[in-house]
Amino acid sequence: MRKWLTASVAVTAIVAATLVVPTGTAGAVRHRASGGYGSLLNSAIADLQAYWAKEFPQAYGASYEPVAQILAAGPGTKIPDCGGHATQYKKDVQGNAFYCSGSNFIVYDNQSLFPSLVKNFGKFAPALVLAHEWGHAIQDRAGVSGGKYPTILTELQADCFAGTWMRRISDGASKSVRYSGGQLDNALAAYLTLRDSVGDSPTDDQAHGDAFDRVNAVQAGYDGGVTACTPLLDSPPPITEQQFASAQDAATGGNLPAEQVIPVTMELLNEHYAQVAPDVAPLGLDHVRGYNSGGPKSQYPKCGGSRLAKKELQNRVLYCLDDGYIAFDEPLMNGIYNKIGDFGVASLIADTYATYVQEKQNFPGVSDNTVDAVLGADCYTGVWSQAIAQGLPSTTLNTTVTLAPGDLDKVIQAFITYDTARGVSAKNDFVFQRVEAFRQGFFGDFATCQSTFGQASTTPSS
Repeated sequence: MRKWLTASVAVTAIVAATLVVPTGTAGAVRHRASGGYGSLLNSAIADLQAYWAKEFPQAYGASYEPVAQILAAGPGTKIPDCGGHATQYKKDVQGNAFYCSGSNFIVYDNQSLFPSLVKNFGKFAPALVLAHEWGHAIQDRAGVSGGKYPTILTELQADCFAGTWMRRISDGASKSVRYSGGQLDNALAAYLTLRDSVGDSPTDDQAHGDAFDRVNAVQAGYDGGVTACTPLLDSPPPITEQQFASAQDAATGGNLPAEQVIPVTMELLNEHYAQVAPDVAPLGLDHVRGYNSGGPKSQYPKCGGSRLAKKELQNRVLYCLDDGYIAFDEPLMNGIYNKIGDFGVASLIADTYATYVQEKQNFPGVSDNTVDAVLGADCYTGVWSQAIAQGLPSTTLNTTVTLAPGDLDKVIQAFITYDTARGVSAKNDFVFQRVEAFRQGFFGDFATCQSTFGQASTTPSS
């Protein structure tokens, strides 16, 4: 069985682990954070206390005990014992953050971890890490003991709880923490660094999930609230994280050669849509065209009899409604193949093929490129990806193709890269919406996409 396998890149996972230890009491310590984000963290801490003081009794039928301390740690910081065990910055905290169960405090690396998150993903990213750790505090209060559940499930539930708080902020329900556009997209990007390394086992005692698993949990909480998170431990979601099938796969990454990616992708798309949309004629490879937006204008494709302009072509993957073909900017796709992997390329081609299918179905908003039409295409791509996960035959490869470790993470990366390359506003959180639509398709079906996004939409996508 041939798998879509992406390059194995060494990633230093930033884990946000829970230390489960015997009960103990630590003295009060004032929270101090440096780096220009201390004010936001103080507001987030106060808001998380208030939020869970209301939500915990409703979810678990008991009063909420506040988290006693939040410690900003660096070299030389005196950190309380965690249940009688000495806690040291370099050994226990550096590059990390955790909730100490029983001793009731959260400690985070204020020297490197949080400054790095702020630099790369904005000031809200550390608050999201705190919200995740608060999820472990909620588990502690709910009696979730260490070892009762697989680690990956307790981590994903903590992500889910964090998602409920994110929704509170984005809805403007907090009086102290203000939402600003782009925070949700930055959170997605942060989870690509907070995930487990590609190929890790989901049964590992430190497993947190791949980025898709973690984002899935966050978005479940964001959409469904605390009641969507509380049953997660006993009724867990599907886990997409998986190990490499062999040492050779892990060593080579298993990418298809670049020249095979689009032919195999088109073959799998035609196989899938023949099953779910049999009235739509397949697209052949002669309907897929590459161009170089930085090259001579003479090789720019025409659409509707007119040659497209550079601003319409640069960093684009598009479907020409007038002439019925897919076109892509070769420098963009080469970069995605080299930096992300074959399934990053495949997902963008699949999204554009979905637009072709929508056009044949008279899907509302396709000609105007409305938000619902774009999200509907993302949803269709999610359904296709699930079909690959279950196995689709490839004549070209003479085997069955399925997903492999990290492939769904590559979809998130490809969406982020594509929207960034196109210059889509960094303040509209559109990638968050796109990943949510993809997720609905992956865990749903073709009919789900049509009913959710196939209504008339009047708002054009940027």
